Amino acid sequence: MRKEINYIKWATIYKALANVNRLKILSILQKNGEMSVTELSKEIRISLKNTSWNLKILLDLDLVEYVGKKDFVFYKLNPKLPVFIKDTLDISVL
Repeated sequence: MRKEINYIKWATIYKALANVNRLKILSILQKNGEMSVTELSKEIRISLKNTSWNLKILLDLDLVEYVGKKDFVFYKLNPKLPVFIKDTLDISVL
């Protein structure tokens, strides 16, 4: 039996990946592992608010995960990301 493809979800993911800041966030997380919003914001040189907004979009699409540690939230790539997305991130966008 063939697995059902959720075309709407994939279209939404591709649309989200069309944003350079989101690609940078994913690429940085792939390279560095867990990072806080503040660290990511400084790395890509955008505001904390903008960084948080982009992380929320990535979270909603299950592209990143977060973990709380001592009053801080750290983000990381979802380990279940499809291989083709991980391969895309290997191409540096920075």
